[in-house]
Amino acid sequence: MSKRSYADFTSKDTALVSQILEHAEDLLKAAKALKKELETFRDTNEPNDKVISVLKGHNKKILSATQVLTQDESGVVGQQEDASNKIQKLGNDSKGLRHAPTALFIPPPVSLTRWTPEDIPKSGLPPLPPVLDPLLEQAALTHSGMTAKPTDMSYERLEWIGDAYLYLMSTSFIYQTFSNLSAGRCSQLRERLIKNETLSNYTIQYGINKRTKFPAEFDLHGRIGGSQASQNAKKKVLGDVFESYVAAAILGDSDGLQRVSSWIKPLWSATLAHEIREESRVQPSLVHDYSTKNGSNDDSQKTTKQDLNPKVLLSQVIGAKGVKISYSDMGEPKKDKHTKLPWYTVGVFFEGFGEKDLQLGIGSALSKKEAGANAARSALENKSLIKRLQKKKEESLESAKLAESTQQEYDNWS
Repeated sequence: MSKRSYADFTSKDTALVSQILEHAEDLLKAAKALKKELETFRDTNEPNDKVISVLKGHNKKILSATQVLTQDESGVVGQQEDASNKIQKLGNDSKGLRHAPTALFIPPPVSLTRWTPEDIPKSGLPPLPPVLDPLLEQAALTHSGMTAKPTDMSYERLEWIGDAYLYLMSTSFIYQTFSNLSAGRCSQLRERLIKNETLSNYTIQYGINKRTKFPAEFDLHGRIGGSQASQNAKKKVLGDVFESYVAAAILGDSDGLQRVSSWIKPLWSATLAHEIREESRVQPSLVHDYSTKNGSNDDSQKTTKQDLNPKVLLSQVIGAKGVKISYSDMGEPKKDKHTKLPWYTVGVFFEGFGEKDLQLGIGSALSKKEAGANAARSALENKSLIKRLQKKKEESLESAKLAESTQQEYDNWS
């Protein structure tokens, strides 16, 4: 086996310094280009859209150049640790992963918006974003027991970072989309998105498991069989691999977070497709229509619009003296197929204006309170029925006013 001479190392060090100088020059050019373009706005009193656009355009180049220099720093640190070995055998060390970076690159923030039915893929999976840093990609798919040196990067620490990003993104999407959902219910939806079963399925569907470098006992390449315990352990590792891949894709370049969030949004929307479609069915126009047609004053209209509570709105729309609106369980609760928790079904019933036990709507959810709200929402969406009851309410109010007027006239006459 051939050996590398001291001259080989000296030549390599010189090339590395030249490379760092080139990267530093790229950073200076990017900064000078930004300064030159900003000079045209020197007399501007305050930042405007054009200034913001210039900053965004140049900052991407500056962040990219800075990241490259950070990688250069990591490479130099790695070489210094081996500097005492001037002559080495060519072996596995030359193929090993780089050491963990001395500084963690944090991507710029992105705006995460609510899900809509348009985000749900019509077929297949959204394209998997590539990891633009080859060393991070290799680390994300490699077990620590398969690295050349104990100090080389592996999937474990990247998985820890990816877990945090997935937690934050899922929380943000759910918060933006389901504005009236309780915190507990939001947590249940988030659990469906980030649990091992979901993430491990993504790993297999994208074939990421076939690219991994793990000890044979993990068996991530798809062999059939094994005990339930081994299957559960495999599911956990496959979920961790997905998290490490996400971290590598985010940290691999300055636009990583934007690319990953744009990909994970439709991917997750398929998992919560039913809930997203149900949420979009509830149109704010219903609240506007009923609150403005109702005979309530301005203050009550404002309260109705702010609360957006279907039960309160239904009561305001068709409620009156002598009217009773009740909510009742519709049979025994079933099991939710996703959470295995009780799934309640509630009906809303109307009594008054000559009607008795008239079913207005029906709703289901993981809690009786939410199921009742869904039942009221269902009733409000039945516009023909609500219109008929509103007409009866108006007739009843007119009759009451006429009777009151007649009584007043009689009292005055007597």
